[in-house]
Parts: sequence; structure tokens; C-alpha cells
Amino acid sequence: MTLPAPALDEAKDHATRSWYRFMDVRGLKARIPSWQTRTAPDGAPVLSAEVTGQGVAHALRLFASDCHLALAYPGDLRPQFDIDSPDRTVLVWRYRGVWVELWHPDTAPAAPTPVQATPEVDTALVSAASRRPLLGPGGRLTFTRNRRKTTQSA
Repeated sequence: MTLPAPALDEAKDHATRSWYRFMDVRGLKARIPSWQTRTAPDGAPVLSAEVTGQGVAHALRLFASDCHLALAYPGDLRPQFDIDSPDRTVLVWRYRGVWVELWHPDTAPAAPTPVQATPEVDTALVSAASRRPLLGPGGRLTFTRNRRKTTQSA
């Protein structure tokens, strides 16, 4: 199924205007630098763009949940996340027979590196603690336990 170039241009224009309007309203910095075109397995055209800039994951999630796209044509589909794409997060919707996808690469957070902590020991505390035994004669504690008072329920 091939669509005329005006349908591709209209879908691209609609997606770009919607994205930048939403970013400006929300005060976000994520941008769409360029679009690529390809054909989906079902023969429909696909417009694809990588979202770049600060906070791309947050911006894409907000756009998916809070942006109201005007989709009034038969066959239009609301934005949803595509979970089948490995190593990237993809938001996809259909506008006038064109699949539109915005995506960003998944970046795994760097694993924290263990830090070898060298404990600083206060020798005055160690020497005082070593002079005071915890157990008294006969292996008993040097202090008594406080017993709880039990009250009977009425």
C-alpha cells in the first residue's frame, strides 16, 4: 500500500507540530532533529524519528499520556508504546494511514561501583569499650532486664 507524498507530509507536519507545541507548553527540551521513512511489514508507510535532548524518556512518557492528538480519520489509532522493539522505547500511532513513531534508545543506568570504605576508629572509644565487660561473673549481663507489667483485659 503506497500513499501519496502529501499524506506522508501531512502526517509528518501533524506529528511535528503536536510534539513541539506540547514541549513548549510543558517547558521540556526534547527535540526531533530528523525523520526517516520506511515501509512497515503490512505495506503501510512509517515515519520514524529519534527524540533527542534532555529528559527524552520523561518527555515521551508525558506526550503519550497527556497530549491530545487530533485523530479524526477512519483507521487512526491513539499513541501507544511498542514493546517489541529491542533496546529502544517506541511510541507509535497511526494518522491517515501512516504509522508515526517517536523513539529514544534505552540506556541502562551505570552500575554503581563499590567503594572500599576504610573505617576510622576512635581509639579512645575502643579502649573504653574493651575495659568494660558486657558479661559479668557467671556469664550474666551486667544489667537487669525490665519486665513488662501485664494487665488483664476487662
